[in-house]
Amino acid sequence: MRNPRGEGRRLRQEILDAAGRLLEEGGQPESVSLRAIAREAGVTSAAVYKQFKDKSELMWVLLDDVYETLAEKMRAARLAAPADDPWAGLNAAMDAYCQYALDTPRRYELLFHTGPALPPPERPGRHPMSRLLRAWRQAVAPCVDEEGDRVGPLTADRVAKLLWTGIHGQFGLWRNAPEAIDEKELRALRDSLLFALFGRC
Repeated sequence: MRNPRGEGRRLRQEILDAAGRLLEEGGQPESVSLRAIAREAGVTSAAVYKQFKDKSELMWVLLDDVYETLAEKMRAARLAAPADDPWAGLNAAMDAYCQYALDTPRRYELLFHTGPALPPPERPGRHPMSRLLRAWRQAVAPCVDEEGDRVGPLTADRVAKLLWTGIHGQFGLWRNAPEAIDEKELRALRDSLLFALFGRC
């Protein structure tokens, strides 16, 4: 029998949600089995295999969804800022990124803990992190020198990567060394990073 319209898509999402919960609870990709994911989703293993070729594909789809969710939050925040104020757009995008990491720290960590433990994606060059990097570039580009496409000696692409890695490093300290950095200092460090790159915050 064919699934009612939308039933397959709903089942697929339920399986992804179940995998996400197991990983957020501290499981590692290599220790979370398809059988465990099926049990968490309340379906059979066969139902999982109808939606995903193997566990690696399921995990990459899950990561792609997390990357896209975060990238979309950044884009929406940037577009909600005044159109004639690119600096406000950049700050709004950064705020959205930081808020996601604060509100859902375990899901945020999936981006950087789960991906490296998986076999490379089947399609080289299509790593889902490119979605998030694009959101950073879109936020940075309007704030750089239009003629040279630079901030001082740095290209817009390099600035986007520096912002992303800098913010991620700050959250790494906050999560792993809370005695060294708290939420209040996170904001101060975020502003310091902007000042170091742009001369304002």
